Amino acid sequence: MDKLYNKLKKYTIKDAINFEQKDRQFLALKKLYKSKKMSNENYLFLIITNALISYQLSWKWEDYWEEFSSFLENKNFANFSEIYTFFEEFLPASKNNKRFIETKLKRVKKLAPLAPFEGDIRSFEYYYKNMDKLALDLSKVMNQKIEAKTIVFAVKIFSYWARNVFSYLEYFPKNLMIPIDSRLENLYKKYKNKEIINKKEIKEFYINLSEKLNIPLLHLDAILWVNYNELMK
Repeated sequence: MDKLYNKLKKYTIKDAINFEQKDRQFLALKKLYKSKKMSNENYLFLIITNALISYQLSWKWEDYWEEFSSFLENKNFANFSEIYTFFEEFLPASKNNKRFIETKLKRVKKLAPLAPFEGDIRSFEYYYKNMDKLALDLSKVMNQKIEAKTIVFAVKIFSYWARNVFSYLEYFPKNLMIPIDSRLENLYKKYKNKEIINKKEIKEFYINLSEKLNIPLLHLDAILWVNYNELMK
């Protein structure tokens, strides 16, 4: 881990934020925010929902989120049923998210209790200031572990949108786990000189790296993503 730390020690949390704001997913959501036709509450709910079904994609996440944003432009919804219908129509038409459609629609249905039509924007600002609580509530509704990749990814995407809605930046809580994908597994194998993934050890590896750099795990994710190819040389 020391070798990886030495390559990353020049970076700060400000660098991570800069990388995030250049992320194509962030830019797609920013564009969507500027063209929005519905309430911020409904958009936040839609974005969380879409993040929770963004797995087993046919192409890159960035391409999928650009496609999602484009499909959502000029749409409006009056209730959860209309949101569900939107996903029923969108997923079969998507070029990037055609796998396991029925399973993903079941996941959409699970989120009905969190639909915002009976609440207001303050509940979402609470989640923005307490993103670990958002992760916990999503894990309960979805019946998943709080460190599950789709759960923490949903929190990350929620943060991207919330920065536009509330016009200020909240850092990710330090206790939120980084989404462990194939790139992070490859970095772990390279810098631990191992061929087999140990789930407990890989979590500890990135937690220790995060603490040593003093950068929350979900912000560290952006630094690792941008520098991946160089780090793997």
